Amino acid sequence: MDNKFLLVALKIIITILIAMILNIILNYIINQMLKNNKKNFKATMTSLKIIKRIKTALIAIFTFIICIFQIPGITSISISVLSGAGIVSLILGYAAQKTLSNFFCGMGIAFSDPFEIGDYIKCVEIDLNGYVEDITLRHTVIRTIDNKRVIIPNGRMDEITIENYNHTDNEVCRFVEYPIAYTADVDKAMNILKEEIDKLYNPNTNGINKHVEFPKVRVVKWDSSSIIIRGWVWGADNSMTHEEIFNLNYIIKKRFDKEGIEIPYNYLNVIQKDEKNARTKTKK
Repeated sequence: MDNKFLLVALKIIITILIAMILNIILNYIINQMLKNNKKNFKATMTSLKIIKRIKTALIAIFTFIICIFQIPGITSISISVLSGAGIVSLILGYAAQKTLSNFFCGMGIAFSDPFEIGDYIKCVEIDLNGYVEDITLRHTVIRTIDNKRVIIPNGRMDEITIENYNHTDNEVCRFVEYPIAYTADVDKAMNILKEEIDKLYNPNTNGINKHVEFPKVRVVKWDSSSIIIRGWVWGADNSMTHEEIFNLNYIIKKRFDKEGIEIPYNYLNVIQKDEKNARTKTKK
């Protein structure tokens, strides 16, 4: 009896060791694949991270099943248990409905590539912007600009509209608007803005943006007290575009002051009433 028990224990230990070694070997292979695919690193990393998690889960499940069936008499017990487990399976299936939904949505996200790890995205319905930090089998982790982590179930990510700033091309374009007075020289102001935008990042004219007008400046509208001019600012990615806009705001203020382009602002006229004289006049 003791020999039988030791033999079963030895088989279970060997099975677990084989599973661990297999897991280490597959992890090594996947890590090597990541190193050898630096040109398409984001897409590869996203898919392979999901594959690594699925692989680990499958190895653990099969190892557990093999170990269980090493125990003598477990087969007959398993058949009797499984024959009466129909209702329990239905209950568990209903309870795990959201978990399974998140799992399959995570698989869909990983392999259909609407976004990848490292992409800057905007979740339109929930008004959330940030970088995709991780995609697990259950949820997606988004790192916001203020370095917070927002964890959203994959089922929810599959339902909402995503604006991906890095899906096909990392270059990002945003516009800036500057008000100038009605008495200011509009042509001069537009030329100044064009000159300064041209000194910043230029879009890649050999890529998909080859027909883009650059530098691009337009008169947008006539406001109640100003004329609004708009410029299109480009960057190699979302972070760079923001930095370019911040730099441009500073430079345009300096240039407009130097070139005599008036930037209108609200005036506040304060009328102070002489209460003493007002009372004196009332007595007369």
